[in-house]
Amino acid sequence: MRRLAWLICVAAVAAVLAGCATAPLTLSRQASTDLQAGVVAVAESAAAGDQATALTRLDELQERLDAAVAAGDVTAERAASIQGAIEVVRADLQPAPTPSIEPVPQPTVGPGLTDDGNDNSGPGNSNGNGNGNGNSGNGKGRGD
Repeated sequence: MRRLAWLICVAAVAAVLAGCATAPLTLSRQASTDLQAGVVAVAESAAAGDQATALTRLDELQERLDAAVAAGDVTAERAASIQGAIEVVRADLQPAPTPSIEPVPQPTVGPGLTDDGNDNSGPGNSNGNGNGNGNSGNGKGRGD
């Protein structure tokens, strides 16, 4: 599923670049050819499952875009559109962060005591006579 998503993103970059054929000159033919070659290199690496190389190729594509902007071969508006597509592809190619697992705190016990794992909390049912069901000395007198 992830592979399909970034292929769509790479296709979006290619579509942004290809749009210059019908629009007024916003990207020189040389810059278009150069940038499209960069998109193909990213797509091929990504399709092969080589994310590291795909990211390297994307960095190279970024450098090509920056050079085209500096040379005046692409308008600022067109460069912003291409830049947005590059950022989408980059975000999709970045490895997903590994979730960190917090350690579960262990119950603390006093010195010399061990925790047997049983929950011994809560009210008890013994009154201290050993069998848990005697009276506690609050019996009723006979009244004599």
